[in-house]
Amino acid sequence: MDGNASSLRSFVRAHYQGAIAVLAPDGMPYSAVVHYACDHSGVPYFLFSNLAVHQQYLHRDPRASLLIWEPGDDLMALSRLALQGEIRRVHPDPALEGRLLCLLPGADGYRDMPDFHFYRLEIQKIRWIAGFGSMGWTEGEGEFCLSGDLRPLELDEAAAVAHMNADHGGNLRDYWRHFGGEEPMEHVRMLALDAEGMDLQSGSKRLRVAFPETIAEARGWRKMLVEMAQRAREGEG
Repeated sequence: MDGNASSLRSFVRAHYQGAIAVLAPDGMPYSAVVHYACDHSGVPYFLFSNLAVHQQYLHRDPRASLLIWEPGDDLMALSRLALQGEIRRVHPDPALEGRLLCLLPGADGYRDMPDFHFYRLEIQKIRWIAGFGSMGWTEGEGEFCLSGDLRPLELDEAAAVAHMNADHGGNLRDYWRHFGGEEPMEHVRMLALDAEGMDLQSGSKRLRVAFPETIAEARGWRKMLVEMAQRAREGEG
């Protein structure tokens, strides 16, 4: 990871859990471990219960920070970043809601519970650290988010994902084996697709596979996935 927007987005998309810090009414900081999922532009969303302490504090003061880190033995030597801004309740449209429910662990079981609601992080600043001597700040969503008209991809994503899961299970296993570096122990299914990559799951494990180039329109997914399947079968990088 370095300070360019693509690298930062790739890091955020490659994870799905972190820790948020919010402010209690008395001004004391409060932290909680959370799951998150990114939309097509790279912005994190959450599904919070009204019973969660951090959700109650956010209703009083939406200022928050989301810390994401690379797990490992020496955390100080590994990449991490903090997204600072405000976390506010939102009402995603059906296409985005479907994506979020696929990416947020266990979210589908909460969708009909009246006390669970979606929240979006409105990014204002990003502090990134890629190791000793490599760190910096990035300002706002304008510098971080993937630009362009992403709506066609949002609308076509569910059908493309369903097609891959129904008809291309062998390719999904090949992606996992080649790009993940290990044999999948359980059935592999695709969770999501966006302009910059795909999200796969096998059992309790997740794998983010980045595309070598950004997809501009939905039909580009087919070409990219076919090329990546060929690379995986031939053992190319």
